[in-house]
Order: sequence, then C-alpha cells, then structure tokens
Amino acid sequence: MGMSKRAFWSPRSVGGWDLRKEIAVKWLVVMGAGLALCAASHADEQVYRTDHVAVTYSDISEQHAEAIARAVEAARAVAVETFTFDMPETIHVSVRLDQSVRLFNDGQDRFFLTVRAERDLRKPQTTGIFHIYGLCHEIGHLAQYRPIKNRGWMTTAAAEGWAHYVGSRLVDAVYEREGPDLWPDKYDYRADGMARLKRQIAAARRDEADDGAALWMELAEIVGDKGIAPIFKSWGDAKTDPTDPGPTLKKVLLAGRSDKPLKAWWQKAEPVLVAKREKSMFVTKQFGPKDLAGRPVALKYDDGTPSGKSSMAGGGHAVRFKTAAEGWCVTAVAVYGARYGRPEQGDTFQVWLCDADFKPFAELTFPYSVFSDAKWVALPVTPTLVPPEFIVCVGFNPTASKGVFVHYDAAGSGQSLSGLPGKVGRLFERGDWLIRVRVDKCKRPPAAKR
Repeated sequence: MGMSKRAFWSPRSVGGWDLRKEIAVKWLVVMGAGLALCAASHADEQVYRTDHVAVTYSDISEQHAEAIARAVEAARAVAVETFTFDMPETIHVSVRLDQSVRLFNDGQDRFFLTVRAERDLRKPQTTGIFHIYGLCHEIGHLAQYRPIKNRGWMTTAAAEGWAHYVGSRLVDAVYEREGPDLWPDKYDYRADGMARLKRQIAAARRDEADDGAALWMELAEIVGDKGIAPIFKSWGDAKTDPTDPGPTLKKVLLAGRSDKPLKAWWQKAEPVLVAKREKSMFVTKQFGPKDLAGRPVALKYDDGTPSGKSSMAGGGHAVRFKTAAEGWCVTAVAVYGARYGRPEQGDTFQVWLCDADFKPFAELTFPYSVFSDAKWVALPVTPTLVPPEFIVCVGFNPTASKGVFVHYDAAGSGQSLSGLPGKVGRLFERGDWLIRVRVDKCKRPPAAKR
C-alpha cells in the first residue's frame, strides 16, 4: 500500500512515526510492549474531566490536559449535533510519555496519545505536530468505526480519507466554539482545517487519503451532513461478500433513492473506497471422520518456545504449510495466544485456509472466549481438503484495548507471514508464529479442480 511521505497529522516524521505510514487503529500494528503501555496504570496519573471527556495524564501540565479535553469535547459535540453520529457518552483520552509521538484510537471510545516530552505538545509551527487536528481526526474515525464493525472492505482512502475530511471540518467547528485561545501555546489552528484540505486536494500530487477525502466531501454535498450517518449505519448492518463487497454496498446506498448524482458518485467512489478480496480457484470439500485414514500428522515450524508476541490491527498472522502430496485434510488449527482487553459478548475471530497465493478458499469463525491466558488453543476444523501447499491465516481484528497476542519464537524459518487473505502477505522476520495445523489423509479424496 503506497503511502505519501507527507503526513497530515504531522507534516514530517516525528520520532520515526508518520501517520500515513502507520495509520490509526485499522492499520496500526500494535506490538506487545507498546500496547502494554496503554494498559499500564501509573500512581501519579491525574484525570481532567469535562461533560463527555476524561483525560488521564501524567508528566504534562493540567493546562495541556484541559486543552485536549476541551478540543475533544467540542469536536464530539459537533459530530453529534451537525452530523448526528453516535458518539460514546464519555471519550477516554490517555496521555503519557514514551519514546515516540503517537495518536490512535480503539474504534469505540478511547484515544491513546504518547509524546516524548511536554514540549511535543507545543504549537505545530514549533513541533510540526498538529494535535488539535489529530484529535478531530480520531473523532472522525470513531464516527465511522462505531457503526461499521466489519471494515475489511475499506481501503486506506475510505478510512483515512474520511477521517481526514471530517477531521478538517471539525477543526473549523472547534475554532468557532473555543476560539483562538484553546491551546496553551496559542496559534490560529484554522489553518489546519478545511483550508489546508482544499489545498491538498487541489495539489498536483495527491495520495490515497486526499483522494478519499475529496470523495467524502462530495458525498456530504450530495446527501447533506446529516445524511452520512444513516449510510454508515446501513453499511454496518449489511452483510457483504468479502470477495466483492461493492454490489451490496451500492444496493444499500441507493435503497429508496433515485437521484443521479448519488449514482454517479458511487461509480467514481467504488474503485477508490472499496477493496475486493480475490478468492482462490481451488475447489475444496469437507469430509466426515470416517473418510479419513485416522493417522493425523502435525505440521509446524516453530520450536514451541515463545520469545515475543504481537497483536496486529488491520492484519493477520499466517503460516505457509506443505503436505507430502494431494489428498490431505486440515482437521485442526492450534494457536499459542493470550487475550487482552475487554472483548464484547459475541466477539469472534476468523481462521482462513488459503492457497499458496494467499487467496482464501475456506473461512472459519470462532468465539474470542476460547482465548484467555497465554497457552495453546486448539481450534477444531471439519476435515477440509487443502492443496499440497497452503496458508493458514488467523485474524482477530484487534484494537488497542481488545485483541489476542499471538506469540512467536526466536528463529524464523521464512514460512511466517503477516497480512490478510486476498493481499500479498509480508514476510514476518522476527521468528515463526506459534501456529500449527493437524492434517489427515483422505481415504478416497476427489480430485481438486481449478
């Protein structure tokens, strides 16, 4: 996925981090120690509260905590009043010191901001970091993520473009409510709102987020500010085919509408905002226990000793396996992992069986509740025929406050990947995921067709 070097939360890389290279919650790769920071408690923490915001902070001034709370409070109010979005009753913002500058959300009601020192909270003319815009950007993500739980179809343009557009709108609205004295190191932050976005859209060189922002701005002009929330809700309620979600999204969008501008908008928007997941041509079949030889074999690359762990938002944990020949079935998948955070009742995760090109031919769903403390978890699979080379991918759709840490060993075999089916997987270089499969030979398997 191509990313511009020009960040819109920070116009230059800050502490090695560029928002468009490591994007918010959907695309953020949250590694063990980093996420633990968000869950840690500190004895010296304080809380600054407004009606709908609680800022937990340490090692920064109350003045900055108040400014953060007021900015989020105002942006939240505009999201509700102007756009009719469903916002959480209380948005919790955690601000702590760390070795880098980061801002991300959990998709529900929490923001996590880390800075290297309080000086990183000074105005962008000094630091190059646009904190007011960043907070408004995260409100935009909540507005989209809360109604649309299944966001696998969203491209970077869809998710980041929306947050870029509505975040810019919210910056202007916050200025109208809070005025020029909101930030302790005061500056005219209107320059970070729609004025900047329009310059970016008009520029000769635009990136994915700019393209998406331009499309969302056009949609708002067609349906009005209050017309977008119902569209997001209807998309969230719809059951889409991950291999081609566009037709369902279009049907829902145009339900009960006949206006030509909206149809024309979708024709332009679909190729930019909607990602298809290419399906495997491998034709599989499921069998009963009596159809198997009864001599199961365990396939693995890991050494069984965890040396690290990872939770990947917007990604998955995958391992490439090989059987001795054709005619083998997967009967179980085992994952060494530990659940963290607060999964909601009914939360599930996916296991995909994919061909050698990482294209899925079978998808299985399991409850989050099978994971607890760090241990091996066996996931039973109805015996499913696989090709001689196949990939198993496990995806938890985690956030900063909910997910599963999958463990890995210290020595990589080159067979572990990170990514999601239908896209090119990236080699995981820190070790082998502790993911194993059990296979058994089919007695008389049908010939797999392509």
